Amino acid sequence: MKRELYLDGSVIYGVEEFHDQVKELFGLPNYYGRNLDDLWECLTSYVDPNIRLVVHDFNHLIKVFGPEAEGLKDIFERLPQQCPQMEILLN
Repeated sequence: MKRELYLDGSVIYGVEEFHDQVKELFGLPNYYGRNLDDLWECLTSYVDPNIRLVVHDFNHLIKVFGPEAEGLKDIFERLPQQCPQMEILLN
């Protein structure tokens, strides 16, 4: 059975707040660098891949990320390819 995690993008209003949320949600280590490169590294090597991540209001998160939005999209699109056990639902 997959562990289900829920990230509510509608209540995130800054990139730093996003990193706070994902650090807590995934239980990322203290050395998490709070950037997209480190997020990818932690999600593909540190986190148990047997999860279903539901991201509510992903479009709002894209707006919050501004110029880094493509990097965030790329992470969530590539994760299931890199870690086939992961299920990512963006809505």
